[in-house]
Amino acid sequence: MKTEQRNAGRPQARILQYNTSKSPTAFHVMQAAIADTDRNILLVQEPPLLNGTPPTLDDFHCFPSYKQPCQTVTFMKNKAFKSALVISDPHVNFLVVSITLHSKDRKPPRINIANCYNRLQNHNWRTRDQPTHSLDTPFHEIFTLADLVAGNMNKHHIR
Repeated sequence: MKTEQRNAGRPQARILQYNTSKSPTAFHVMQAAIADTDRNILLVQEPPLLNGTPPTLDDFHCFPSYKQPCQTVTFMKNKAFKSALVISDPHVNFLVVSITLHSKDRKPPRINIANCYNRLQNHNWRTRDQPTHSLDTPFHEIFTLADLVAGNMNKHHIR
């Protein structure tokens, strides 16, 4: 029996990536859009923080925990995957989550997803804004851990 046949009907990873620019309104627009889709992974950059914690979403688990200030938040739909855990060191600008898909295979498929935000360090209207990191600095660790990298890199600000 082929893998595709064995795993027919099992949930697949369906990802929505969204930068809310710290706006509660943008977050609510994203939240409303989720109801019309079958997305089970949400990668959010610049979430609106309330008392230093990101907002909650019904039927989704938040990585990192709700008590950690962060620039990236990964939401996983409850029960959509066999397991999910953070595999990167704590960092304010990125998070790598490893998910194990439901499968009848002896060794279920696993995917590591990096959610990144390379925030701007200096906002200067007369010259170019400067991101916190050049792309090679923080992403060396990310690319060694992740199968999929998504987010807002602010690359257009790098000279």
